[in-house]
Amino acid sequence: MSIEVRHISKTFGSFTALHDVSLVVPTGSLVALLGPSGSGKTTLLRIIAGLDFADAGSGPVLFHNEDVGDRPAAQRRVGFVFQHYALFRHLTVFENVAFGLRVRPRRLRPPRREIRRRVRELLGLVQLDWLADRYPSQLSGGQRQRVALARALAVEPNVLLLDEPFGALDAKVRLELRQWLRRLHDEIHVTSVFVTHDQEEALELADRVVVMNGGRIEQVGAPDEVFHEPASEFVMGFLGQVNVFHGRLEAGRVRFGELAVEVPPGEAPPGGDVRIFVRPHDWRVDRRANGEPTLQAVVCRLNAAGPHARLRLTTPAGESIDVEVPHERCRELALHVGAHVFLSPKQIKLFANGGAACGARSTIREFVTQEDRSLLATGP
Repeated sequence: MSIEVRHISKTFGSFTALHDVSLVVPTGSLVALLGPSGSGKTTLLRIIAGLDFADAGSGPVLFHNEDVGDRPAAQRRVGFVFQHYALFRHLTVFENVAFGLRVRPRRLRPPRREIRRRVRELLGLVQLDWLADRYPSQLSGGQRQRVALARALAVEPNVLLLDEPFGALDAKVRLELRQWLRRLHDEIHVTSVFVTHDQEEALELADRVVVMNGGRIEQVGAPDEVFHEPASEFVMGFLGQVNVFHGRLEAGRVRFGELAVEVPPGEAPPGGDVRIFVRPHDWRVDRRANGEPTLQAVVCRLNAAGPHARLRLTTPAGESIDVEVPHERCRELALHVGAHVFLSPKQIKLFANGGAACGARSTIREFVTQEDRSLLATGP
């Protein structure tokens, strides 16, 4: 069952939550609506579900090319999973899952035997059949979320919609559940859309990612596409940490600081002044100058916890740069607080100054502390 929305707008008083949004969700895909708070992702999900309606003059909401835009949620056969579970506390796990089937009109209600079979099948699918007689208060957060998902699937929805489904869970449970949801989706192949502000969650779980900002769609693409080929400064900055420099494009090269980096043909934005984005893992770090133009910096912070060593470096100009290096490389270079290093970018991304979509979340322009300045004063 495919989903399509065309030219959808939604305002709340003077606030525009969605502005002329169009989107196609292919049949059987798992799509993430990703963006910061207030970007319009939950509003779009609710309009797809029929829990809210677009402004007059907006285009249609189509399920498999059929316009359902004027139908309430009960007539769209949508399974909706809320962030905070919304389970009935006075009902057992079994009865929570069975609820949507039991409240159907008599002519559409399955026989009791069929309801029991369906509920047992779903509880087995979400690996909770052994908790059928428990109440929500006796379950963990992860178990409650799986019950909520089973309840949404019980009505055999045309589409499955999930609003920040793991937002109320701790990091370890969140990781386990999103891996489990991906496996479940690969089994049942129901067209699914989920809302999240967690970049890692969207990139790991979804087939396609829809990046939203300010009520508009910035980019739609496969996870590797939106991460490696961002369409705007906002997408580049929102999907992971970045360092941002101001530079100038001249004769096929971009110059910033002491560096001059060649730009492949066709990848240079128009105009001379540009902003250069470099992700922390896209730096080469050396302890000695190699004869090529480099940025000099001093290590002011070093955090070795996690899969990579994370460095905060400060340049003589007072700019802070975030860098990640493998632990082996960190040991090989004998890096420590106060060490002087030479940086060269392995990969950069350019955007013209004054582009249509600015808003990178992390920049390198920060004031350095007095302690950092004392380290810089010692010289290489």
